[in-house]
Amino acid sequence: MTSDNHTHNRELQRDARAWAAFTGTTYNAALRQMSSPVAQGFLGERVSARQLIAVLDDHELIGAHDGDPILGEGGYLSELPWSFNGKTDFIELALITDMLRMLMPASDATAPEVSSYSLKHTAEWFLRPHCSYVSNGRLIWAAAAVGLRVAAPDDAGLNLLIGVSERGHDYVRRMVGPGQTRPHADHYRPDGYAHLQTELAKAAAGDPTTARWVQSTLVDEAAPFHDWLILQVGRDDVVGDLAGDYAAGIRVSHHRIARTPDELLAIFHEIPHSPEAYDSVVSAIAEWMTTVPSAVPVRTEQTGGDAHGHEGWGAGAGTVARYEYLCPCGDGRIIEEHDNVPGFREHDVQIDCDRCRAEWRFVDGRGVRDWGLEPVAGSTTA
Repeated sequence: MTSDNHTHNRELQRDARAWAAFTGTTYNAALRQMSSPVAQGFLGERVSARQLIAVLDDHELIGAHDGDPILGEGGYLSELPWSFNGKTDFIELALITDMLRMLMPASDATAPEVSSYSLKHTAEWFLRPHCSYVSNGRLIWAAAAVGLRVAAPDDAGLNLLIGVSERGHDYVRRMVGPGQTRPHADHYRPDGYAHLQTELAKAAAGDPTTARWVQSTLVDEAAPFHDWLILQVGRDDVVGDLAGDYAAGIRVSHHRIARTPDELLAIFHEIPHSPEAYDSVVSAIAEWMTTVPSAVPVRTEQTGGDAHGHEGWGAGAGTVARYEYLCPCGDGRIIEEHDNVPGFREHDVQIDCDRCRAEWRFVDGRGVRDWGLEPVAGSTTA
C-alpha cells in the first residue's frame, strides 16, 4: 500500500467515525458512504465529513457557536431537526457540493443573490436519480461548506441567499427543470456542466467514472463588434433599439454573442424578425464599418457548391466550380463561379437578390475568392 493510499484511507476512517457519531449510525455504514465513488468529488477535492460538521458549529452565519442550532432541515432558523438515513445522507451532501462547485462564480466578491429554495429545486432536477429530494437546509449547509458566500435577506425566513453565478444557475435550471424554456446559446453554461452530467450518468448506469475534471483555462476571446454594439444601448434611434434587443437576447440566452457583423446576420437568419429589425442590422453594420475603417468585410454562410472536372473545348481539360452563399437578407444567394478550362478561364461573383444588390456592394480591391461585402451608403434610414 502506498503512502498516499494509506493517508487517504485514514482520512476516510476519521470521517466515518465523525459521521457515525454525528448521525447516530454505525461506523461501517458511515465508511461505506465515505468510500462511495460518487462521494469522491467530481469537480474538486472530496468534501470532508468533519468539515461539514464543523460548518454547523463554526460558520459565521449558520454556525451554532456553542448555542442552539441555527440551521435545520427546513433552512435558516428552522426547528425541523436533521433526518439521516444512514445510507445515502453523506453521499447526497457530497453531490450537492459538486453541483454548487459547478456554479462557483469567477469572483469571490459576487454578491449572494440566488435563493437557496430555488437552488434546492435545481439540485433535485440536476442530480436525479442520485438525489430525489434536497432539503433547503442541506442546500444551505453544502453551500457554506464549499465556501460560497451566504447571506440573510432583509425579510429573512427559512431561505438564504447564495453567492453562485446567477446567469450560470439560470442556464442550468432552464436546461434541467421541467417546463422550462431551454437556452438557445451556451455562453452562460458553467464550465463543469458537461463533465458533471456525464459522470453522474455513468454512475447511474454503474459504469466506472473517469479522471477528475480539470478546469478550463479561460480565454478572453476578442469580440469587438459585440462590445461596440453593447455600447449603443440607450441610443434613441434604430441602432439603439437593435442594441437593446440584442443585449436582452444575450441576457436570457435567446441567441449567442455576435463577435462580428457576419455572426449578427447569421443570428437574424436563425430567429424570427421583422423587416424593420433587419434594416436596423444593416444600419448598425454600416455605422460599425464607418467607425472602424479596418473592419473586416462581411462574409455570409456557404449553403452549397461543388467542383467537377471538364474535358475542355479542345485546349485541354480543366475544372468548373460553383459555390452558393446566403445573401445578407437571407432570401437570395451570392453565387461564386470559377471556370478553370484552358481558353475559357473566367471567375465571377454576383449577388442574386434584388434587395441585397441595392443595399450591399462588394468591397473594392479583393479577388473573387476573397470577396467581402459592405453596406451601400444611404441604403438604410437611421
